[in-house]
Amino acid sequence: MFISLSKLLLHVLAASAASISFVAAQTSETEITTEQLYGTLSSTAAPAPGFNGEGGSVFTNFVNAFNNKQLFILVTGRIVFEKPGADPISAPLLMWCSDLTFSDFSNSSLIGYAARCVGTRLAGIEFKISSGISAVFSEQQNIFEGQYHSNTDDWVHRYWDSGRKTMSTIGWRGHDEGDMAPEAATSSFSSVNEDIWMSVEEVAQLFNTSTDEFTLDKFKQVYEDTWIKGHKKEAAENNPYDGAELEIIEQVQNETDSADETTSPAAPGNGGAEEDGSTEPIDDSASGRKLASVATRFASAALRVFGI
Repeated sequence: MFISLSKLLLHVLAASAASISFVAAQTSETEITTEQLYGTLSSTAAPAPGFNGEGGSVFTNFVNAFNNKQLFILVTGRIVFEKPGADPISAPLLMWCSDLTFSDFSNSSLIGYAARCVGTRLAGIEFKISSGISAVFSEQQNIFEGQYHSNTDDWVHRYWDSGRKTMSTIGWRGHDEGDMAPEAATSSFSSVNEDIWMSVEEVAQLFNTSTDEFTLDKFKQVYEDTWIKGHKKEAAENNPYDGAELEIIEQVQNETDSADETTSPAAPGNGGAEEDGSTEPIDDSASGRKLASVATRFASAALRVFGI
């Protein structure tokens, strides 16, 4: 029996309220103490360099992204809009990122990456958002600092990755003076989120499909289609000076049509370790969590994704 993904997600988020919960301070009848907050910390002692508070490697998510040449992040949290009296909302978002470019960390102290992403609001495997992502390891802070942002809007999310399954993020969108959309006048927001690093197997189970839907080659086509649709929509609805944007969109479409006719192999320069000659996986002691791949257990698998 097919289960509505939106209903399942609501059930999952409700069931995981103990770990991902939000309260409105002004309506709370109880107060908190500093001791309560200390109890939420994974460790009271500062971890050794390269390790997080749980004893795992800070580099786990980086290593997985390098070896897999793609990454998936599920964004969960609360958004507060600027309009007085507006209630906070939840807007879960899955980010699929590929076309990765890594720093040459073998000859430099810089450890980081940049990539392209597509996003979906979990209404199905229809990606409607294109974005960029980047992160670098801060040795002084013993953590990866990163961000991802929209290509056709001015929202930004900033994250801190300690190598664990989840990470804290903040997001915001400022007032866009040039946006012609009716809701632009009150669309500024702030958000606080707990993002979840996902494996391709977990994402496939979340959408009740196979991992064949999330290959590196498919990403390139999905990103291109999403980028074109997003920029066309932005140019038609939100950009009062759309001439230059439409010209670039047409150029990309023409290049795509030409490439389809010649059907040549993928050109270098589109990400992954092969660009600097390094194709060997990085050794890392952290082992990933294994989930059952049986599609009929979709609901229970999704719950396990959230650690329930």
